[in-house]
Amino acid sequence: MKSVFKSLLAVLLMMALTVSAFADDVVVLKNGKTYRGQLIEETKDIVRMKVDVGGIPQTLTFWRDDIQSLTRNVAEDGKPDADARPARPSTGDAAKGASPADADLVNKKVFVIPMHGGVGQTFRQDKLEEAINAARPLKPDVIVLEINSPGGALSEVYKLRDYLQKVRDEFRIVVWVKSAISAAAMTSMMCREMYFMKEGHIGAATAWYSDGSGAKSLQGEELEKWVSEACKFAEAAGYHPFITRAMIDPKYILTAKVDELPNGDRRVTFYDDYGDGREILCREGEILTLTASQCERYKISLGTVDDKEEFARMLNLSGWVEVSDAGRKILTNWKTLYEQFDEQFTKYIIEYNNPSATIDDKIRIVRELMRWIRLDKTLAEWRPMPDYSGPLDYRDLDRLLKALVRQKG
Repeated sequence: MKSVFKSLLAVLLMMALTVSAFADDVVVLKNGKTYRGQLIEETKDIVRMKVDVGGIPQTLTFWRDDIQSLTRNVAEDGKPDADARPARPSTGDAAKGASPADADLVNKKVFVIPMHGGVGQTFRQDKLEEAINAARPLKPDVIVLEINSPGGALSEVYKLRDYLQKVRDEFRIVVWVKSAISAAAMTSMMCREMYFMKEGHIGAATAWYSDGSGAKSLQGEELEKWVSEACKFAEAAGYHPFITRAMIDPKYILTAKVDELPNGDRRVTFYDDYGDGREILCREGEILTLTASQCERYKISLGTVDDKEEFARMLNLSGWVEVSDAGRKILTNWKTLYEQFDEQFTKYIIEYNNPSATIDDKIRIVRELMRWIRLDKTLAEWRPMPDYSGPLDYRDLDRLLKALVRQKG
């Protein structure tokens, strides 16, 4: 009898272990999305879960306010929705212009950071970090990055990537795109939630460098490395790698098949070749650029909106309430300072190199440049010394000033 009991106990234990091994935790969001995986962290504000999305292991972060239910150890086979994206709501009703029910709206506050202008110039990682540091003690519920940029420096993209990867689990960061070209497109695709203004567009992310004889596009191994890096960080935020690489390299094709589902949603499947019944987004030899309506159709964005109150409802907020204008001030003040210096710098260079310029003129110009850089050392980036002896640098300006004073006698 004892032997039979031990055998039965062993079988029951094995069954329990087997069930536990295949048990999943299940999160159901208020928008209807269901995620299956393993919970790894819970706080009063967030839930983190390890899941498998399209064969790729990912860690997703969900806001408590977005969760309808959380069930542990559900012994049922299944994977997350194929369209699932990390902590991003469905495009469902909001994308179609419908609003969530009033009971679902949450009284939360917004912190806006306007990322406008050239990437590496007025659109910078250090200024973004300064703004988010200002936001942190205010505890905003949503940080909105307002994107309007023609692109810029690839080196700045890597800085933005490293920083956003650190803070996007701390805050709900949403991008609201008016224009996101080149480096700005890649920055936008580091964020898990993307919305567009009606005239918005994104893409054309060809990477360039300068070898002293002019701008040239990346080629060969360097280009492939950049494509690989961009695909990794965009995919980590929930965007298909075929989209990313078609924005960067003209050798890639992008097509899509859109299936309308019975519940009114859409299933979008992307391909890197041509095929019957597919919509062509980008042919070989082209660089992908998408409009706001295209991004919504292909579920790249979560909605298109110009009005702030309507945008707030898409974000499941009770209204557009900004907790502070500190983010606006930091980026606007920097943009104003940068543009003033940019205009003045051009005049300084012309005047300094004018054949009729005196030693006193040159001393005055060098002192003026030093005064500007004392205001913010980043003003010196990407600019030459007035005598073209190298990159603009405060210490080199000081040496040039001393040399001019000695020359004057």
